[in-house]
Amino acid sequence: MTFFLVAVAAGQSNMPYSAYSNLIKDIGTEGVYVHYNTNLLFTGEYLHFKLYALSKKNQSLSKTSKIAYVELLDGDGERKIIQKVKLVDGMGQGDIFVPTNLDSGHYTFVAYTAYMKNWPSDTFFADDVVVLNPYTNDQKVFWESKGKDSLDDGLMNLNKEATKTLSKDLGLALDKSQYGKREKVRLKVETKPNNSGIYSISVRKLSKELTYGDRISPVDYTKNYKLVDLDEASNDYLPDLRGEMVAGRLSSINGLQTMNKKVVFSLPGNQYSFKMVTTDSEGKFRFSLHSENLDTESIFQVWGVDKDQYSVEVASVPELNLRRSPSKHFVLNKGMKKLIEERSTHNQIENAYFNSKPDTVKLNNNFIPIYGNNFIEYNLDEYTRFPTFRETLVEIVDNAWIASNNEGEENIFVRDFEATNMDVGYNPLIIVDGILLQDHEDLIDYDVKRVETIRLARNQYVVGGQIFQGVFDVKTFDSDFAENYQKTYLNKISLLRPKPQKKYFKQNYGSKTFGTIPDFRQQLLWEPNLELGEPTTTLEFYTSDLEGEFEIVIEGFTARMQPVKVVTKFKVQ
Repeated sequence: MTFFLVAVAAGQSNMPYSAYSNLIKDIGTEGVYVHYNTNLLFTGEYLHFKLYALSKKNQSLSKTSKIAYVELLDGDGERKIIQKVKLVDGMGQGDIFVPTNLDSGHYTFVAYTAYMKNWPSDTFFADDVVVLNPYTNDQKVFWESKGKDSLDDGLMNLNKEATKTLSKDLGLALDKSQYGKREKVRLKVETKPNNSGIYSISVRKLSKELTYGDRISPVDYTKNYKLVDLDEASNDYLPDLRGEMVAGRLSSINGLQTMNKKVVFSLPGNQYSFKMVTTDSEGKFRFSLHSENLDTESIFQVWGVDKDQYSVEVASVPELNLRRSPSKHFVLNKGMKKLIEERSTHNQIENAYFNSKPDTVKLNNNFIPIYGNNFIEYNLDEYTRFPTFRETLVEIVDNAWIASNNEGEENIFVRDFEATNMDVGYNPLIIVDGILLQDHEDLIDYDVKRVETIRLARNQYVVGGQIFQGVFDVKTFDSDFAENYQKTYLNKISLLRPKPQKKYFKQNYGSKTFGTIPDFRQQLLWEPNLELGEPTTTLEFYTSDLEGEFEIVIEGFTARMQPVKVVTKFKVQ
């Protein structure tokens, strides 16, 4: 099965219909449920989310797709925000910062995988969201809304499904029902038998005036998801089995042949990614990108002669064409003016003090270069510095040298373990800060004072069908070679990449470090990875300077994939 999936991923466009059908029957249907923190957002606030990819066939979290997509669509179905989300063991997480140039209005928050597009879009996770932009006077969309006022019974009907599940799934117990400002809250979560699993928790301020009612619960979504018919599949979309899929097309400026051309992809940086792929009969290429380097700026180039006669275009994520009317309306009234002004002011203050309360990014430092760990590294600061790159190779770097080819161009060569200078046979792979260099003279003439290390790998390597005698890998001090390297054949393209996972800031007043810093947090706690395996788990967090009612929501799935949503509330005075 694994070999079959890898093979079809490499040649999707030529895959027969029967093969698609068999693949879909083997995998089954896939779904995505999203726990998110609020459905009424001001510009300048964050929408936090946790994704659960579901496998109907296996009754488990789906391990099929490695990438999901979340989007924010306006009332006309036009895409305003899109993000890729990396899925690990069927789960993903992230956040969307609502920009201040987004108009007030009703929006749709959508989540799906590429594989799910084989079925009608009503199988996607889609929920109504209101965005209120307090920095504009244009709130016409809310004044003219028809239907029931958003204030009416807004909180009375909130989380009805959660109330039903509270007693049978998880038990929530607070150490008290009312707290002071900046006080520690202790929440005890009692896990009933067979309900261990992975959940997400949100603690956020409620407003009886600024509310938008119910959100989709995991119970509601799984009921609808179970109705998906396997036989309704369109058989057009493969899952992202091995990570991000990057697809594109090669075009020729002067009508040159685009088939069977080698396209080189580089994602520069300390933890660079490097690929070489061959175009098909239509000049198209496709490869899987599974890199811990989540930078967006990439470089494409064509390998070999006439490289400056080609351009590269990367395919974007197709529009969903999903237009839906909101199931409920948000209505403004004059009594909300003061509340909106206060919340907007609090947001501005919180954003101004962001550096004092930062989220941190989870980094993976286990980078292994394309040539593995079999290399010799020269840290040039450990040697006598020489004024030119040419002298540096002669005096410091063993088994590498510069020689001229038949056209009079100077090239760098790397000696194999059993070769002499005269029988090398192939050029080495030259990499500078993650970029493949086809013109060796650009490195030979480079200011060697900016070079930190040179790594030399002497074995032969085959990359994308191209043989290289060794690897000559250069790292500069600032890893900024790509920023200043200009060639007509380099195609610098910004890619849609997943955001790095964050560890969200958690206020702690156990020390007095934050004593003089304002604290107007609406969101007291957001923890997307809450493991409940013990009979009792105790969570602690602190209140802010805001008074009022706060809501604790825990959502997720048990180890047996039973959907769970539980809610409790407390007051701050």
